[in-house]
Amino acid sequence: MVEATTDSGTNGTTTGGRKRVTVDLDQHSATYREHWPQISDDLLDRCPVAWTEAYGGVWVVSGHQDAVRVLREWTTFSSYQDHHDPTSPRRGTSTPPQPQLSVPLELDPPASTVYRRLLSGPFSPQQARQREPFIREITTACLDRITESGAADLVAALTNPVPAIVTLDILGLPLPLWERYAWAVHRIVHSPPASAQASRAAAAVGDMMADVGQTVVRRRTDPTDDLISLLATATGDDGRLLPLDHVISACGLVIAGGVDTTTALVSHALHWLHRHPAQRERLIAEPARIPVAVEEFLRVAAPVQFMTRTATRDVELGGQRIAAGERVMVSFAAANRDPAVFDCPAQVRLDRTPNRHLAFGSGVHRCVGAHLATVQAVVMLQEVLRRIPDYVIDEDRVERYPSIGVVNGYVNLPATFTPSPATGVSLPG
Repeated sequence: MVEATTDSGTNGTTTGGRKRVTVDLDQHSATYREHWPQISDDLLDRCPVAWTEAYGGVWVVSGHQDAVRVLREWTTFSSYQDHHDPTSPRRGTSTPPQPQLSVPLELDPPASTVYRRLLSGPFSPQQARQREPFIREITTACLDRITESGAADLVAALTNPVPAIVTLDILGLPLPLWERYAWAVHRIVHSPPASAQASRAAAAVGDMMADVGQTVVRRRTDPTDDLISLLATATGDDGRLLPLDHVISACGLVIAGGVDTTTALVSHALHWLHRHPAQRERLIAEPARIPVAVEEFLRVAAPVQFMTRTATRDVELGGQRIAAGERVMVSFAAANRDPAVFDCPAQVRLDRTPNRHLAFGSGVHRCVGAHLATVQAVVMLQEVLRRIPDYVIDEDRVERYPSIGVVNGYVNLPATFTPSPATGVSLPG
């Protein structure tokens, strides 16, 4: 699927006469969406570190070991976005770069450390476990709305609302806003760059962030017991309140990360289990296996497919010479299929352990919501397999994201199942 060529180049990437390996890769293209497992395998086999001219040029890193190095060596591979200087090569973590700074994702230590410290408490393993009863209540309420009908879109009915409601509850935002916020986030992440759909989604995200900004301002002077208040009233090492725009950005990142990636993960798991009924029956009979299975679904689905850094110095990686200022994009999808780390990586093994997947990243920017996302995924799968275990997905009507270069997700998962009574639990708000 990948055509690798060599190019002598003139931009410093071929110091010492070494030829640069180039590939034709656009992670936002329909070709990538349809063939990403094969493309990932080809990259691993033929050119685990290669250059693509897409979006101004970027190195694509596919091997697990090299990916971990890029993610952990933050002084060499910077996440920083210099949003003050549009000519700066440091353009953050997205390819193509996003116009807004994403805090703390696009800061490097020590600037990012204070935000990571603040977020680590509400998203700790202990807090994730303590939220499990609420997550189960929301999941039950969502299923109650569909069980009697015997048919539903499992994305709209379950995998979308549960993470969105839980995320807004943690932040301290009105829970009835979940649908509007989730719609905006889903649309912005799967819209191809520079498309009309992306423009409409950006406007919706702008409206969402205006709401969040107004809430942050109010909580700065009238705090309550929620994450927005914690961030709005926190001080940095200099004793001053954290910058208002950074706090608003951090809240937006929590919404984006909390709303869409867990939706994608559980949607992939439900679709795979539909196609593999024997494995589904195994999890129905032994629900204690679901947490380990979730780790495998994280590996094979790779809800977040790519993350980008900027080289701060000349460095050699995977036999390629990378010049200071060049962009370096880690393929989580490929790294999670590296045969040097995973035995028979193309196979889905629901009992795979240990599982050193990089679905949550690694290093100083590893996903702070990893524990919460895992608990939510486990609870949703447990409840679906308990209450609508015979669901059948209508493959002809399934719609995936038109672009999976940001998040590998589903627009819908239409399904039918044997009707059953509701339990009487309602959504809050």
